[in-house]
Amino acid sequence: MRLFNLAQLVLMTLSSFNAVADIEADFQALKNITISYEAKGTICEQVAKLRFAERFPEPQYGVITGIAYRNVSETIGELDIVVFDRLSGDVVEIAEVKCWKDLDDGYAKALEQRARFQKAIRSNKPLTFQSTADQSVFQQSQFAKVSSFKSIAQKGAVAVGYDLELEYTLPQLLKLRSRILMCRTVGECPK
Repeated sequence: MRLFNLAQLVLMTLSSFNAVADIEADFQALKNITISYEAKGTICEQVAKLRFAERFPEPQYGVITGIAYRNVSETIGELDIVVFDRLSGDVVEIAEVKCWKDLDDGYAKALEQRARFQKAIRSNKPLTFQSTADQSVFQQSQFAKVSSFKSIAQKGAVAVGYDLELEYTLPQLLKLRSRILMCRTVGECPK
């Protein structure tokens, strides 16, 4: 019995980012980031970014949210989390974040987005990559070697197939979002 519990603990640790994460610490880390939290999914992406920054620490890595990619005529998609190796400039991991009420639908969407990106990269057609936050431009060659793709959502996501899960439930994440928005409304946090 004791060995089985230890094995369960190891599996849980591998599938979630940080079992002892502190929502207050996350609030403190996020409240001064001046991005829009109007879209409900943004809070999940930002918490996921914090966890990826723990897994891929600076100065060796950089973690960015929101990189749109397009061909000559249209935007094909947006990558939620992108991890760069700062030395080579190459992307080492991409994650799709889907904090949806229906985890199964979110997982299907994450897989669809992953397949769309992989098809676009394999097509060898010219693509442009641009940050949705600050309009920084990235080279297509930086994305050519990436082979690690993750799907992530709120607590409970691994049970339905996601690679990783955040340590918070969807209601906890939405409460964190509301707290940041209220902090901005009363002028205690930058907009």
